[in-house]
Amino acid sequence: MKDVRAPILAWGAYLVVLGASVAATLLAPGLMGHIFSLLCAAILASLILMFFMGLRAADNLLRVFALAGLMWLTIMVSLTMMDYISRDINECPNAQADDVAINTQECPLDSARSSDKS
Repeated sequence: MKDVRAPILAWGAYLVVLGASVAATLLAPGLMGHIFSLLCAAILASLILMFFMGLRAADNLLRVFALAGLMWLTIMVSLTMMDYISRDINECPNAQADDVAINTQECPLDSARSSDKS
């Protein structure tokens, strides 16, 4: 029979960290709560990778590819966040860049939105 002690301990640690994350959300609002929640999420992800996905007992090549997948995910999320942060919320998506810069043309979506409301 397979040893079940390690998965049960990992599951218990998972529940403890999950409870700490919930407590941090409720007790520490603001920046520190967010930072602690992100730290808890990283710990939870490492527990899942090591114990439940079997990377603890895997070959080195499998660990390298798991790390490469994590790095690729980091790159994709970073590029998405850079795109999201760099957009101007007041910019009209259908107007030309010069027209938006000098504000000579109204956004065509504004007139469509006002006619929908009436």
